[in-house]
Parts: sequence; structure tokens; C-alpha cells
Amino acid sequence: MSTTIVAWTPEQTQLIQTTIAPGCSNEELRLFAYACQRTGLDPFSKQIYAIKRGGKLTIQAGIDGLRSIAERTGQLDGSETHWCGEDGEWKDVWLGSKPPAAAKTIIYRKGSQHPFVGVARYSDYNANQGLWSKMGAAMIAKCSEALALRKAFPADLSGLYSTDEMDQAVEPVTVTAATPALPAGDAKVFSAGKSAIAKAKTIEDLAAVNERMQERLAAGNLSDDQYQQLMQLSLERESELVTDD
Repeated sequence: MSTTIVAWTPEQTQLIQTTIAPGCSNEELRLFAYACQRTGLDPFSKQIYAIKRGGKLTIQAGIDGLRSIAERTGQLDGSETHWCGEDGEWKDVWLGSKPPAAAKTIIYRKGSQHPFVGVARYSDYNANQGLWSKMGAAMIAKCSEALALRKAFPADLSGLYSTDEMDQAVEPVTVTAATPALPAGDAKVFSAGKSAIAKAKTIEDLAAVNERMQERLAAGNLSDDQYQQLMQLSLERESELVTDD
């Protein structure tokens, strides 16, 4: 079965290039179009965005978009979120005057023998501005929910990150020729990731690779730039697999 990538009118394309996906090339817009089609999210309703970070494309969605995708599968069977302070004691409501140290979301999927858990530490995601300064508990809860949703629905949410998760991200500092380059992650891990993506035969294979790469990023074996490159390669490979079906 072949898949036709959604086509935008010239007016829509210009609007997307200037507001939703600024700085994206035509090829990146095509990749973004495929992501919109695959997820069923509407860029004109601000459900999904294409963000350039360090010259690399990152597909992002609002938490409501991720919830919508999970709900459409017909397999979502509820969720619950808890917060904890430095004492590590989990609570089902956060009443502290200071932001929690972490949030944990548990996603239940019909037919699964176990729930899917996402834990997000406040120090890892705090952007120190905007809603993070006013609603820290709510913001870190959304990050933990996004993590759990991707674990529960990897075939539908693989490579799709929420804007809340990426709020803390900043553009890399430009290194001059006279300055030694900063560590760029483990080249062997990066090469292995590219090889695994290229060898993936199914969407499920890709989802498993993406989860391993996320673990490598968390462990410091991949730089942010390497991880973003792998996620873009994964999206491209997924497009090929869908087209080949």
C-alpha cells in the first residue's frame, strides 16, 4: 500500500514556513508533512510544530496532541499522576509551596499485562521562565505524561516530543575554529543507532530502536545533536516502511 504525503497550498506552505515551521527547508517541510499525516495532528490548530534547534529539525506537539493520538488508538485505559519532594514520598496531589522534585505518570493500555511509567525530574526539565515559574507541578506532570505515553504507544508517538519537554532546550553555543570542539557523544553509539534504524523492518522495530536511543541520550552516550539526527533518520525510515507496505 502506498501513502501520499499531504500537500499544502502555496498559501498554507508560506504560513507554515513563517509561523509553525520557521527556517525549515523544502525537504524538512516534506518530513513535517509526513509527521502531520502520520499523527493526524493539525499544524494550523497549533497541535504540532517543527522547531529548528542547532540547525536540526525537531517535531514537537502539545500534550493535548499526544493525548489525542493515544485516545484514537482505542487502547488507552486511563492514567494517573503522582508527585514527590526531595524525601521521595509520592503524593497524588502536590500542595507544597515549592515545585516538586519529580512527577510520575502511569499509563494503562488495554490488553497489556503491565502499566507504562514515565518519571520526570524537575531539575531536568525546568525552563526557569514562563509557566515553569508559576505552575511547576503542572508542567513537570505533563513531561512525565509525555514520557509514559511514548512508552505505551511507541508505534504512534515514536520521535514526537511535547513542547513542555523541550522548553528547557537552548541553542548550542557556536564554537570558533580556535576553540576546541566540545564532546559530541560516543561516535560508536551514534553509528550503531544509524545502523539499527536502517536495518529496521517494521514500525515496531523502529520504536524499539528509538527507545534505546532515548536511554543512550539519558545516559550521556549520545549528544543532543546526535540524538536529533537519529530521530530525523527514524522518521525518514518510518516513511519508507509505510510507503513499502
